[in-house]
Amino acid sequence: MMMKIVTSWPFRLLSKGIDYAEAKWTAWRTYCRIRSYFPQARNLSFSLSTTFKYLENISIGDHVMIGPHATLGAHSKIVLEDHVRISQGVMIETASLDLSRPLPYPHVSKPITLKRGVWIGAGSMVLGGVTIGEYAVIGAGVVVTRDVPPHAIIVGTGPRALAGKVAGSHYRHDAAQIV
Repeated sequence: MMMKIVTSWPFRLLSKGIDYAEAKWTAWRTYCRIRSYFPQARNLSFSLSTTFKYLENISIGDHVMIGPHATLGAHSKIVLEDHVRISQGVMIETASLDLSRPLPYPHVSKPITLKRGVWIGAGSMVLGGVTIGEYAVIGAGVVVTRDVPPHAIIVGTGPRALAGKVAGSHYRHDAAQIV
């Protein structure tokens, strides 16, 4: 009997109506969030799942798109110029920890600038102190730790040990021998 009710046309019509209303409500919530966070930005688009930390330090230009589950952590200034595209799951973080100091490691932060027309691929990270030049493309999963010249295409990942750097050197007597 229950299957008959669930598959009946009035129930399906009601279900479609509820889905439609939910989609409109979500769109309205997103629009209101955009207008309240960044009233000066024109044609800005981001998802409800986008996280912004320290809104007062974020400057966004016109025609910017930010994908779902992106995070912008602006302990220092973040500038997104016009026509910037940020894909899903991207993390832009100005803050880091000073590993040369004893625990608890203090926070340090440096500004980030994404120039006009930059595109950041899904799952990438942009760390503090970086400027990405105009129309540069950052491929998926790339961790950007240095400035990127205009029109460059950056792809791939290459984890490596940092020569001359030792984490927790305050707590090891043989820290100088690690590297």
